[in-house]
Amino acid sequence: KKDSILGCLWGNAAVRSRLPRFGSATPKPVAEVESAWIRMRASSAVRPYSLSLNKDHYHYFPGAQHLNPRRLQKLLGSNFDPFWMAVDPPDGAGRGNESHADLVSRSPRLTEPANRYQKKLRHEAERLGLGAGGDGGKEALARWLVKVASCPLTSAWKDLGPVFWPRWVRHTDCDRAKRGCSWPMGMTCQRDRWTHINLLVWHCLAARPAVGKHCTWRQIPYPVVTGCKCSCQ
Repeated sequence: KKDSILGCLWGNAAVRSRLPRFGSATPKPVAEVESAWIRMRASSAVRPYSLSLNKDHYHYFPGAQHLNPRRLQKLLGSNFDPFWMAVDPPDGAGRGNESHADLVSRSPRLTEPANRYQKKLRHEAERLGLGAGGDGGKEALARWLVKVASCPLTSAWKDLGPVFWPRWVRHTDCDRAKRGCSWPMGMTCQRDRWTHINLLVWHCLAARPAVGKHCTWRQIPYPVVTGCKCSCQ
């Protein structure tokens, strides 16, 4: 069995003795708390942002006649999502200027995991004997632990190059500006959930020698991070 996220913080007596005090009451620890988190089961072996973006790794590129935006958007159909993708360089490309709250509020794919994570953290605090019974000190400590264990997302626009369309894609990831998610330090925010958006990729197949290569746009699933969690590992 693995400890819960807050259990990693709370289950060690040495750690508990060093936690800040919020009032006179001292919450009672639990011996062992089973993890309440549902681990993501990847539907694909491809992990987020693992595809090579080095142009030298691609031998065939679409010509200008293959880059008609109206035709390509028709090929992508309802999978075109302006939150995740852009045809032209977005404002502030390459920089994560949005707060976590603004980011998750703009896409249902981010909102649901974020809300679930916060709910699970609060539930774990209650199972540890915190945040219940109207004790102000316990409730304050519970809020503090939940805040410490929270793992915000950040994002930046990435240029995937000419073999992808749209070539600009939003890469969401754990906010590396947050060095740790435990007190004392030791636990860090790790990617926990991802989903797939659909993009077009320029795909070439070998045909008969006299004909040469046959190339066309094909839809592919592209994994993006939708949630991070505080991990003991």
